Amino acid sequence: MKRLQFNEETFRDGQQSLWANRMKTGPMLDAAPMLDEAGFDSINIMSGSAFESCVLYLNEDPWERLHLLGRLLPKTDIQVLIRGRSAFGWRRFPDDAIELLIRCLQNTGVKGIVVFDGLNDISNIAWHIRVAKKIGLQIHPALVFTESPVHTDDYYAAKARECVKLGVDSVNLADASGLLSPERVRTLIPAIRKVVGDKAFFSFVSHDGTGLAVQNYIEALSVGVDNLSTTSLPLSYGNSIPSTLDVVSLAREAGYDVDIDTGLQKRIDDYFYRVAYEEGQPVGRRVQFDPVKFKNYTRHQIPGGMMSHLVSQLKNLGLDHHLSAVLEEAGRVRQEIGYPVMVTPFSQIVGVQAVFNVIEGERYKTVPSDLCLYARGYYGTPASPIDPDVMDRILEGEEKEPIDPAAHYTEPLVEEVRRQAGARRSDEELLLELFFSRPTIERFHRDRKPIEFPAATTPLSVLIRELSKRANVGRVRIQKGGVSLEQVF
Repeated sequence: MKRLQFNEETFRDGQQSLWANRMKTGPMLDAAPMLDEAGFDSINIMSGSAFESCVLYLNEDPWERLHLLGRLLPKTDIQVLIRGRSAFGWRRFPDDAIELLIRCLQNTGVKGIVVFDGLNDISNIAWHIRVAKKIGLQIHPALVFTESPVHTDDYYAAKARECVKLGVDSVNLADASGLLSPERVRTLIPAIRKVVGDKAFFSFVSHDGTGLAVQNYIEALSVGVDNLSTTSLPLSYGNSIPSTLDVVSLAREAGYDVDIDTGLQKRIDDYFYRVAYEEGQPVGRRVQFDPVKFKNYTRHQIPGGMMSHLVSQLKNLGLDHHLSAVLEEAGRVRQEIGYPVMVTPFSQIVGVQAVFNVIEGERYKTVPSDLCLYARGYYGTPASPIDPDVMDRILEGEEKEPIDPAAHYTEPLVEEVRRQAGARRSDEELLLELFFSRPTIERFHRDRKPIEFPAATTPLSVLIRELSKRANVGRVRIQKGGVSLEQVF
């Protein structure tokens, strides 16, 4: 019987997808020992957006979170997600900054690096792979799925082949936007697996924003997969990923050997239901697949977070009646500039250009600087060449010299920033200076809050505490056998 590996994503993908990375560190510390005993092969605890949220919104030190969780998860491989050359910031960083980040992550107890590039340009993440291998970390590149005429099974197989040649530990197919269908899984995963062979593990994750994630997992189990990503039930589904207990059941039905302690997982689920209640956060709900909505979505592929922002912006400008035209135009722009995967920053580049094209009534009359940089090659090589006529419009009156994104990778940055920041800064403090502006760092140091360690609780004590808050409850009586306890409020 083949064993299925499980990667746990409550601290990273689950809370990012449903709670906008607003889970504080305290609740994580309470849950970490349970997760460590539950039988997961790996637990992903941080991403660039979660790192940013700690600094900008939670006023918590992300490095302290990493160190604390590293000590509380000794049995399970800890993973962190890095977004290519942007790492934990928004600018593109050279080799020395990337290496310093990876080494600092290793010092917190991280065992594996998951890395992706928004264009699936493997040259943009080759340095991350080499550094991780050099210092003894596992390395797991993620190929981001998107739907287009050029993102064929052969395209993804070729990308997987590049990864395998670099000596990676696994190749991950990531359906970050819920664009995969079971029918496509049936052909795509075998194409990738044929290339990967026994040279690396094959991992898969699918988001449920369109309601197809569970069916995609069923197909993946059928055609063969080594590792699936799941999350606790309250932080599953919706725009998140399937729940652990559901996937455990599916895997066992498909004949896989599973090590997950389902009894302990139920306790973990109950715990995060309580966290959601106490923090006023939503819990995930299964999405009903709608073939019409799915077809429309695949045309523009604007992700959920950006969609809500786009609708809000158009409404504030009194232009919300243009939404359907903007979405149609987004699909056209994406096609003309080479079908980028609609993740940050490319979803913003496409969306903003579509708004300008519709509102101004003339296509590419106004072109943001980010699109000019994209057209010149700053972000890497797109899956398909940019339409020549559109290229001329984008770069009209602009610098046209192509940019080699690797040209500046070897330029030193770390020591320059160290001189500016002061020699007494630790490497972790130095990275904060690299990733954030000086005003942001000054505000963070001013408003930083200590991480609160949760008091030991039991389900019964939590129940009594919550009942005590209700005005219509004056007394609670608990009885078991011949023992009776009564609490008067």
